[in-house]
Amino acid sequence: MISLNKLKSKTGLIFTSPKLDISLKYNLAKNEGPFFARFTLSFFKEVTRRHPRMPIFGRMTRGVAVCKLDADYDSYFSSLESSARRNVRKALRKGYSFESINYNDHLDDIYEIRCSTSIRQGVMDANYVNEKPKPNADPKPSNGSHNYPYFGVFDSNRKLVAYAGCIVAGELLELSHYFGHRDYQNDGIVPLLITEIAKRSIEGYSGVKYFVYGSYVNSSETLARFKKKLMFKPYHVHWILNE
Repeated sequence: MISLNKLKSKTGLIFTSPKLDISLKYNLAKNEGPFFARFTLSFFKEVTRRHPRMPIFGRMTRGVAVCKLDADYDSYFSSLESSARRNVRKALRKGYSFESINYNDHLDDIYEIRCSTSIRQGVMDANYVNEKPKPNADPKPSNGSHNYPYFGVFDSNRKLVAYAGCIVAGELLELSHYFGHRDYQNDGIVPLLITEIAKRSIEGYSGVKYFVYGSYVNSSETLARFKKKLMFKPYHVHWILNE
């Protein structure tokens, strides 16, 4: 049974979070090509369709975990909780590095990362553990207003130990999915991955204003705490397809 304090917290997330408008700039997506137009429209439909447990709301409109990106990375990094900054610095001291990656070049390492544990924030999807990832044929964007980039963290021996796939759509960069290798988690590889994606958003995607990491409504206490350390705050998001 949910405790009274937890119930109050969930109610606050649903009804009293500050409001935020995020535009996906669909017209720009259409200029990028049909692939980017399709995934932008698909994303919009997914986040605004009825929530299965709260059908009066869109699926990802309440308690959405959003980091408003600063104008420069140093300001963003200094705003993180001290434990998050320590984890990032720890990873860098140990020789880990961050890069954009071509997903198809790292299929074996990606599969090893996924299979390194069957439990993350819940039981892993069986398809991720039992089926090796297949190459994708995503086209390259022409100007970067819409994209589906992949990023990775490598150890000093050039082994991929964490990776993420992200959606870039207008003002949004969403952490669509990410995984870190269980054997390296204590080295701070995931905080390094996420903060460096924020840096890439600030420095490489001029239209992106908001870094989104799922919702607080369905997050465990552990995951909610992790998001908070990295400056993701709960918002009631009004998704705009085009502006």
